[in-house]
Amino acid sequence: MEETKSSGSKPGSEKSDKYEIYTAILIGLATFLGALSAYFSVLWSGQSQEAYIQAVRLQGDANTYYLENLNQLTQLQMDGFQDEMFYAEWKNNLQKGDPDAAYYFSLLSEGFQKDLQENPENATNWEKEFGDKIAALEQQFSEVDAMSDSAETFMKKGQEANNHGDDFTFATVLLTIVLFFGGLAALKTKDKVRVIYMVFAGIILVISIVRIVTVPFP
Repeated sequence: MEETKSSGSKPGSEKSDKYEIYTAILIGLATFLGALSAYFSVLWSGQSQEAYIQAVRLQGDANTYYLENLNQLTQLQMDGFQDEMFYAEWKNNLQKGDPDAAYYFSLLSEGFQKDLQENPENATNWEKEFGDKIAALEQQFSEVDAMSDSAETFMKKGQEANNHGDDFTFATVLLTIVLFFGGLAALKTKDKVRVIYMVFAGIILVISIVRIVTVPFP
């Protein structure tokens, strides 16, 4: 009788053992993938922060240099306007023989005075020097634009890294749900209920794996 009873309980026991093995594999795999996904999420988050810091630093430097160059350009244009105005007054008074011509000449910039001393009718050297200064500032503005472009590139990289980190975080959440259903499947309940829990866990696990493999690794 005892042998019959023992042999009759074997199929159910073997079936229960299979459920426990499947559940253990499911929980182990979800735990491993969850830890890996969380690790990748942290790495992407770190890269995102570094990119954001670089973007902010570059944009801050670009703004500073832009304001400095703009101030220099404004001052240079004002000096050029004053030189042209004083030059016109000097030339007018010089033609009239007015002694105020010397006063207006003293108000001119040093480069303009030197140019007019060599040839009162020709200020080519001063104009070339003025044009070179304008060109140099324009070149600096181009460098500022390049810095702004680099800052924008780093900002996009930061946003992209942040999105990848969010994807891995979402996968971690899904794997946590897998662990939840795996834990329910490990309970001593009816076989049909355990199967339902394992099916749910398996479906979510597959979705999680697909999510993980479709996101770039850091």
